[in-house]
Amino acid sequence: MACMTPLKPIPLSLRLAGVGVALAWLLGGCSTAPAPQAKPVAAVPVASAPAAVDNDQASDDDDKFTNLPKIELSDELLIRFLVGDIALQRGGGQLAAQTWHDLAKRTHDPRVAKRATEVAIGTGQLGLAREDTQIWIDAAPESQPAKQVMLSLLLRANRLDEAKPYLESLLQAQPKEISPFFAQLHLLWDKSTDRNAVLKLTEELTAPYPQLSEAQFAHAVALANVGQTDEALKLLDKAEALKPNWEAPVLYHAQLLPEQDRLDYLQAAQKRHPKLVSLQASLAKELVTQKRFAEARVLYEQVLVQQPTNLEALVGSGLVSLQMHDLETADKRLGAAIKIAPTPTSNLRFYMAQIAEERHRSDEALGLYEQVEGEMKPFADQRRIRLLAKAGRVQEALALLDAQATSDDDSKVEKIQLNAQIWREAKQYPKAYQVLSDGLLATPDNPDLLYDRSLVADLMDNDAAAEKDLRRMLELQPDSVQGLNALGYTLANRNRALEEAAKLLEAAIAKEPDNPVIIDSIGWLRFRQGKLKEARDLLSRAHGLMDDPEIAAHYAEVLWALGDKATARKVYDAALQIDPANDSLQETNKRLGIR
Repeated sequence: MACMTPLKPIPLSLRLAGVGVALAWLLGGCSTAPAPQAKPVAAVPVASAPAAVDNDQASDDDDKFTNLPKIELSDELLIRFLVGDIALQRGGGQLAAQTWHDLAKRTHDPRVAKRATEVAIGTGQLGLAREDTQIWIDAAPESQPAKQVMLSLLLRANRLDEAKPYLESLLQAQPKEISPFFAQLHLLWDKSTDRNAVLKLTEELTAPYPQLSEAQFAHAVALANVGQTDEALKLLDKAEALKPNWEAPVLYHAQLLPEQDRLDYLQAAQKRHPKLVSLQASLAKELVTQKRFAEARVLYEQVLVQQPTNLEALVGSGLVSLQMHDLETADKRLGAAIKIAPTPTSNLRFYMAQIAEERHRSDEALGLYEQVEGEMKPFADQRRIRLLAKAGRVQEALALLDAQATSDDDSKVEKIQLNAQIWREAKQYPKAYQVLSDGLLATPDNPDLLYDRSLVADLMDNDAAAEKDLRRMLELQPDSVQGLNALGYTLANRNRALEEAAKLLEAAIAKEPDNPVIIDSIGWLRFRQGKLKEARDLLSRAHGLMDDPEIAAHYAEVLWALGDKATARKVYDAALQIDPANDSLQETNKRLGIR
């Protein structure tokens, strides 16, 4: 069958969504999540164990203590200090925290209270830490670090009413930080925080700042988190009007909209703010989700004109180009992304391996697939199995297959498919057919196994069996593009039931109008119908979209039939350079004598 492989395609969420694996970290954020995601409070590192402190240097640059109490360092106090530190060093966290707490209560020295707070936090005794921090504040009322620690502890305990005065105090003490504070206010809340309490607190904090865009944004997020979406959208519009060049309210507005309205909104917003790079990238991502790849790539390329090293645009353009079978651009963009940020883009090796594979550089592809880790590793191993089998390394492929885990029914089916694929690539078609037939006995009417068996039956010239499996597959999945195309092509290739083939292929192309595999199938159908010029135009387009030997064989045959033998030889020779052993090319040459 034309341009098909029994391997399941990589899910779009893993291949293009940003955020899935390759883009998840890159394209995430408030433009794509249901709401800005809550994160643990980051005001102080409350979970880290304290380091040993020299009491002579207990105050740092942010906490200069004055009016310290005059306390005689008696033998008793010295022993208690030693007990506290030794207990901590020996893993006695509870004893250490309690000892330092007692010292803080006894001395009312802010340095001791600060140390007691650190020990309590580091040993996970947050209730005791609040008491120590209160002693610290009482002993040093002007200490901003003490208030920040108290604020963090109160927020972690969901004691928002008690936290409010500290928030207000911090805003008053640092007026330049008011805008960034409100812009990131939603990051303070833990998943367990009462969202209605958050809304109440946010409304009280933002009330004095009606003309501050960030305050309106913070209020909008709090409203959205309790389901008041309409009110949130109004405030986001106000935030945008107050600060037109700030992308956050625009992107979050898009995020809150129903999926069917999101694209129109982003397109209108992009016209309002043509210089906002982040907005262009978000619009591109939305176009990708709707499979409008060409338009998405234009936007990514526009971003790269302004910012040539923009990582999101490099990855987005590269993956979209790969989806569009533009291997040269995909290689260039993804390679640049890996060079700029090798660690966060490590999974891009999978896609670089795909590019190498499609260029028939099997050894290079195998080496890259072997480097893939994490969520993409199972897909990489599947491709390795196929490449090993194709290279005649059947035992290596079988050994790698045996190592594959089968934790559920889907993984069991995938393993059956891979097993059959090994024998298919080794051209042992009866063996592949038997593997799939055995699999169907265990999981009757599995659409994936029916499809794969139809491919093998077609290779065995068993037309009846191939057609039977495809028809059964379409009974189970009437809207399957893969099934519609496969049966339509099978009928067209056998030059029978061409009217039915046309209906099937028209249904497939309506779902995926830019799919070169389906365009090739329709082009071949037109050839069978004697519509040579229409066939030539379709196959020329498919060949331009996908440099595939089987498409090239079809295109060359139509050109040959039209009398354009020079161009036919050129197309054929180029395909032969890519895959000299390709069956379709060899069969076409045998019939036509192109070479």
